[in-house]
Parts: sequence; C-alpha cells; structure tokens
Amino acid sequence: MNDRFFLLPAEKQRQIVNAAQKVFSQNAYKKASMSEIAGESGVSKALLFHYFKNKKEFYLYLWQFSVNIVFEALKKFDTIETQDFFEMLRRSLFAKCSVMRNHPCLFDFLLKAYYEQEPDIQQSIHNQYVDVSKRCEDRIFERIDTTGFRADIDLKIMYKEIIMAIEGYMFHKYHAGTIDPDEIEKDITILLAHWRTVYCVSSATEGGTGWKKR
Repeated sequence: MNDRFFLLPAEKQRQIVNAAQKVFSQNAYKKASMSEIAGESGVSKALLFHYFKNKKEFYLYLWQFSVNIVFEALKKFDTIETQDFFEMLRRSLFAKCSVMRNHPCLFDFLLKAYYEQEPDIQQSIHNQYVDVSKRCEDRIFERIDTTGFRADIDLKIMYKEIIMAIEGYMFHKYHAGTIDPDEIEKDITILLAHWRTVYCVSSATEGGTGWKKR
C-alpha cells in the first residue's frame, strides 16, 4: 500500500472508502470491479492502483479499516465502562449507529466479507473475525454484573440469542435497503428494554441503572 493515500484530505479518503465498501458489499470479491469503485468515488482507476497495488490489498485494507473504525467508536462511547450488560449493548448500538452515519455501507461490507468464498480472502478474514468475536465476548463476561439476572438463565445462551436477533434485524434492514440509524436506534433500544424485563429479576428504571442519555 502506498502511504500517499493517507496524505489525501480526510474527506477524499472517506469518499474512496465509502465507494469501495458499497461496491464490495454489493458484489462477490471476484465480481467487484476496481473500475466501478473508481467511478463511484470520482477518481481514476489508475489512481486507485497508485494507492493500492491490487484489489486484494485494497480489500484487506478496507476490512481492517472498517474493523478499526468500529472499535474506535465502541471506545468513544465507553461501551465496556459499565457492568450493566444491557447498557453495554445500548452503548454499542449508539456507537455503531454513529459509524453508519459516516460510512453507510460499512456493516454491510463486513457482513459480505465474512461470507466471502474467495480462498485467500476467506482465510484472512474469517480467522480474524472469530478471534475478535471471542475476545469481545470474553471481555464482556469479565465485566458484567450477573447478580441482577434470573437464576435459571444461561447467560452464554442469552448472549448468543440477543446477538443473533440483532444481526438478523440488521440483515433484514440491509437487504430491504432501509438503513436509517435513527430508526435502528429506536427499534433496538425497545428490544433491549424488552430483553431486560425477560432476563432480569427486575426491570431497570431510567437514571437508576445506566439508562442515561448520551
């Protein structure tokens, strides 16, 4: 990768990244065209190859960039600076929606990349995805206060159920073409409040257990 890419104005970098996320999220790796990315971003194909030596390098840079952006947002929103499990999820929701506003195709790209079948791409991304997911889950369960949950709840199963439900919701939104961060925040906040009443001994009240406005 040519470091001159980082000398571009931030807005131009974002324009190229967003265009690439859009094209790669709509096509399998083999079918995604650098020409289409160039046209979408308003730069020449030759210039893209000046910054990235080939499509694979660009794709893997885009994957790592996208992951880093998400982690930066999670840190900014103090996601794990609470022991309240549902507050963690709520902060994570607001962090990710903040990312969507600047990079509307980022999560669609990450989802597409996870299921990519190209062998070189698949191996690099899948191994990292599994590792990151496991570390995040371990970190959450190191932090959360479990005393408020019902005694008959298997917390690991609960976690997987909630994450799969949220992922299913997002999968539907992306394929319906209805990505509205404000609507997503509203819908999932309602779901989190519902899950709190289902899995906890008593439901939280705003101001008492972390449901504060940011």
